Amino acid sequence: MKSANSSSAQPTLLFIPDISGFTEFVHETEISHSEHIIAELLEALIDANEMGLQVSEIEGDAVLFYRNGPRPTAAETLAQVQRMYIKFHANLKKYESQRICQCGACISANNLALKFIIHYGDISTNQVKSMSKLFGKDLIVAHRLMKNEISLTEYVLITNQVLDQCSTWVDIEQVAWDKPSMGNGSYDFGEVKYCYIALEALKPHIPEPTTEDFALPEMNKVLSVESVINAPIELVFDVISDTHAKHQWLLDVRASDKTNGNITKNGSTHRCVMNGDESDPFLTSHSFKINRDLITWTDTNHTWQFNLVISLQRIGDRLTRTNLTVLQKQNPIKRIFYNLFRKKGFAQFYEGSLNKLNEYCTGLEKEGKKHSAGILLEPATNALAS
Repeated sequence: MKSANSSSAQPTLLFIPDISGFTEFVHETEISHSEHIIAELLEALIDANEMGLQVSEIEGDAVLFYRNGPRPTAAETLAQVQRMYIKFHANLKKYESQRICQCGACISANNLALKFIIHYGDISTNQVKSMSKLFGKDLIVAHRLMKNEISLTEYVLITNQVLDQCSTWVDIEQVAWDKPSMGNGSYDFGEVKYCYIALEALKPHIPEPTTEDFALPEMNKVLSVESVINAPIELVFDVISDTHAKHQWLLDVRASDKTNGNITKNGSTHRCVMNGDESDPFLTSHSFKINRDLITWTDTNHTWQFNLVISLQRIGDRLTRTNLTVLQKQNPIKRIFYNLFRKKGFAQFYEGSLNKLNEYCTGLEKEGKKHSAGILLEPATNALAS
């Protein structure tokens, strides 16, 4: 029984956006957060695909795109590069403006850069059971070109095999944002000629992130509960702020979904899965104010229309005063109804949740474990100095 077969080679465009600085980023920063950040950036590159590229595989720090058929034009190729470059750096800018974590990965993410290798040649597909993989000499050429003599940090390299589509070099010069330079590389399979263009001129096109106000206006205090958690403020914050772990401390919550990232930041979203339908509350975390001994932020509940203000105060090395205050817009009639029939139930819900939070945090402390979110509130160097 045959377990593998190969398709005949056909003309194929290879399009590889590669994140520069990835190796140093992963080896010298917190591995968990670096993995999350890289994954989100690779997803942004895939989402920016508008020229019918197919994803062959994710290669750690790069995406191997391909497209069978005729060569693309210079205009089509550079338009795709521009879309991906802007989306990539817009993501980094937005993350930098919204992040609260002070770990090495989160602080240095905006130092990541992007380059592109674009090649055209004959590529075959090797099918092994349900998996397919590109192979061929031209795939090796594209990968070898990722190591070249170009001194620029960010650039697009386009081989002459792609540029043969253009009648002259003038074609690409007319549509490029900067003047192309010519280069070549000698490899074990021979010489490869190419042109390359710096991406620096695209930076002014990267949009600045918008500042969003997620809070609901004109809210009044309707409920407040408080408890002392027998754990450091850093651990308590790590648990409560983790949009993926609401089930660890909130009563009746089975899981979280509809999250928009793995690292807590201003604008993190989640839905608390309670009934498993659209009635489950959808929340956005925002307005973080973080000091060494006092942390506050708000979870805005867009389903039930209220703000939950969370306050953590350090009162000892392993003691954290935790306050949950509910703010909601209520007219006099609604307030009377709430106080008579609903306030007691909500108070019991939050008090029980704080008891569950204490049990979870003290359990981690006894076992010498940390919560998996790993949000660092102070840069490591500053923390050591203090």
